[in-house]
Amino acid sequence: MRQGTILRVPTLHAEPGSRVEINEVLLLTDGSDVTVGSPTVGGALVVAEVLEHGRGRKVVNFKFKAKTRYRRKRGHRQGYTALKVREILIGGAKPKVAETSSTRKAAAPEAAGATEEPAAEALAPRRRRTAATAETEAAPAAAPSRRRRAPAPPPDEAKA
Repeated sequence: MRQGTILRVPTLHAEPGSRVEINEVLLLTDGSDVTVGSPTVGGALVVAEVLEHGRGRKVVNFKFKAKTRYRRKRGHRQGYTALKVREILIGGAKPKVAETSSTRKAAAPEAAGATEEPAAEALAPRRRRTAATAETEAAPAAAPSRRRRAPAPPPDEAKA
């Protein structure tokens, strides 16, 4: 991996355009010199920029048993975050990349000693917005039913 390399990693909770520091480096090479960590290389740091979030290709899982009419088909799309490597630092050097506004905001609570949980909306998986979900979100909570009921028959007073 070199500077400028674009990686796809499992989804990270970071805004596009923000900076991510990866300090768990397993192997480091500089031409002919190779450093293997045990388990990680000490003082190594990779600084990357978040480009986008997305979902990979669909993987289809199909189960089938002959002569029993048993078929199960499921699909899955794994979420990813695209990262562009900006710097690879060795020996505890500080990153040179200028901080973006979203990086400064994320670092501020940690410096103050506050340990806030991320909002539930930020951790929730993204849902695909369709016409059906748009109607349910835009509709008021206690919307009256559109179906009309037949009027109730008048009570029979003659039966006595």
